[in-house]
Amino acid sequence: MSRPDEHHVPLPDEPTVPELEEDENVAPRPEEEIADVLRAEPDTEDHARH
Repeated sequence: MSRPDEHHVPLPDEPTVPELEEDENVAPRPEEEIADVLRAEPDTEDHARH
């Protein structure tokens, strides 16, 4: 399946390659992927105990 913007022809004042967002300039760290997986399900455990 093709993406909707796949055949986009840039206007004369548009860059031919879309600019990256600032946070897309750095690859995600491995622990960020792990955290995303862990956050996928709500944490319902009682954390009040010390």
